[in-house]
Amino acid sequence: MPGNLDPANPVDVMPKGLCAAFNEEMRFESFINASYPDGSSDRAPLSLNARHFFKFTRRVTAAQYTALFNFFKAHPVQAFYFYNLRESAFQWDPTGASTAGRYTVVFDGAWADQFIVGRSQVSLGLREVA
Repeated sequence: MPGNLDPANPVDVMPKGLCAAFNEEMRFESFINASYPDGSSDRAPLSLNARHFFKFTRRVTAAQYTALFNFFKAHPVQAFYFYNLRESAFQWDPTGASTAGRYTVVFDGAWADQFIVGRSQVSLGLREVA
């Protein structure tokens, strides 16, 4: 039913130091019903516009690891603002008021890390919800 979902209410802004190293993907997701005996399928788009996904895999220092893990733990299901610094001319707004390059996102998937002497490697993803 249209109108039965409340829009995401962002509660925070991802820290600037953590916004710097994300890879961006754009996807047109669709519903595929492939259960017909002859192999045919029905397909329907889930959205009219592309949805943005951001992937992060890099080595981080102990301070960056702690900041990122604490932010991850504080936002398990809550939406927050993420600034794509390339789109915002490398301007980051701690209040979330600036709309240039701002996305409303949630964490997409689980936390993954590897401990290495001196640095740790962290992998995680973000998914646009608005």
